[in-house]
Amino acid sequence: MNEELMIRLAARCEAAGRPNNEDNYQICEDLAGNSWGFTADKTFHLGEKGTLLVVCDGMGGMNAGEVASAIAVATIKKAFAPEFITERVMSSSAAIQQFIVNAIQAADAAIKEDGRLNPEHEGMGSTIVLVWMLGAKAYVGWCGDSRAYRFNPARGLERLSHDHSYVQELVDAGKLTEELAFDHPNNNIITRSLGDPRGKAEPDTKEYDLYNGDILLLCSDGLCGCLRDPEIEALVAQQQQSMQECRDSLWAADEAAGWHDNVTIVLAQVLSGAAVWAPAAAPHRTADPQAQPAAAVHSEAAALQRKNRNLKIALVGVFVILLLGAGFVGYNMWKHHQSEQEGGLSADSTIVSDTVQGEAVEAVKEAAKPATTKPAATVNRTEADAEAQEQTPEVKVETPAERQEDQDVQVVLATPDPSAPAQAAPAAPAVPALTAPTQTAPAAAENEEAAQAPAPTPDPVAPVDPVQTDTKEDSDKLPNP
Repeated sequence: MNEELMIRLAARCEAAGRPNNEDNYQICEDLAGNSWGFTADKTFHLGEKGTLLVVCDGMGGMNAGEVASAIAVATIKKAFAPEFITERVMSSSAAIQQFIVNAIQAADAAIKEDGRLNPEHEGMGSTIVLVWMLGAKAYVGWCGDSRAYRFNPARGLERLSHDHSYVQELVDAGKLTEELAFDHPNNNIITRSLGDPRGKAEPDTKEYDLYNGDILLLCSDGLCGCLRDPEIEALVAQQQQSMQECRDSLWAADEAAGWHDNVTIVLAQVLSGAAVWAPAAAPHRTADPQAQPAAAVHSEAAALQRKNRNLKIALVGVFVILLLGAGFVGYNMWKHHQSEQEGGLSADSTIVSDTVQGEAVEAVKEAAKPATTKPAATVNRTEADAEAQEQTPEVKVETPAERQEDQDVQVVLATPDPSAPAQAAPAAPAVPALTAPTQTAPAAAENEEAAQAPAPTPDPVAPVDPVQTDTKEDSDKLPNP
């Protein structure tokens, strides 16, 4: 063990972008002395049993998330009590990592037990990430998407943990890039956590060598979910002289970016006592921004952000143009349809109007004809008069002269033959009393003149009543001369 390792710390945990704080953290400067707590930027020697950094992000809503993260931190604190950190535990890397797994699983069991005893806490959970700085090593354990980073001036920023999340699985499967994962709508879905009712927690652990100049950063997704890795790297690179200033710089940038969650930041810097990072031992540089120097990564990230912003603006512009074009086409189609309907109605209206107008003109012409063109006596009969005319036999109105001729003829016909035997005269048919039909104007004038003319001089033969009786005596009578 190397007890000459020099360390300094800083941390902050607040509600930030939410009304209540569900995050929790703990720092123990010296596990051997059970010294939980720290002083920002205070320099101290790493103890025999090392230094512990813990961050938990509770979930479950209301107070349950805060309870879950608090239970997790308290359980870890108990598990790392000095009496449990034995020589056997520190004997090997495998034993140390198994000790970390056991502590995290104990926190998982404690959260589930509390949910069982308190129904109002049912379903609560928490993420966890911890770093045990022991000797010249850093042992990392995590469950969920809270992260551990390491920044080194010679290497840049790298992740020490690997998210247990849905989008990280897509990235690992090659279905999604890291850049797209950051903005993915489901980047808040985690696949492992403490308190998960589906089964026992399955944390991951990993061992790393420590080097002079290393800055360890533990955070909840309130920081890494709002700032991209290149942004975090650039900020840490600019504030290596003070962990407190580095913490404040990250905090201000997160707030300026519009934080939307609780934020927890824990920093630990190795000042001396560890090995120096040898550039020859550095891994092969790749296009991965996390493996490039801070300045280059920051510049590249800024260019990428500008490109993405321009692309978004272009897409919005295209969408607006398409929307306006569709609206214009739809409006023209609607206007054309309306015009066709109005044209059809106008044509129908014109036809009806012409018909009505023609009938009106004919009526006016009929009414405007002079009275002499059609005498009053020739006014059209009504349907009732027409029917009566059809049913009534025609009766001729005779003049007095014609009536006299008829009487003379009847007298001659009625004179019996002296040599013929006497016979009864046939009965005259009864003539029904009929009303004379309506006469035309000329006929009426002739009747009126006939009525006013002087009666003609009667013939010497006296008139005889043409009507014969049924008695024999009447038939024997002769008309008077």
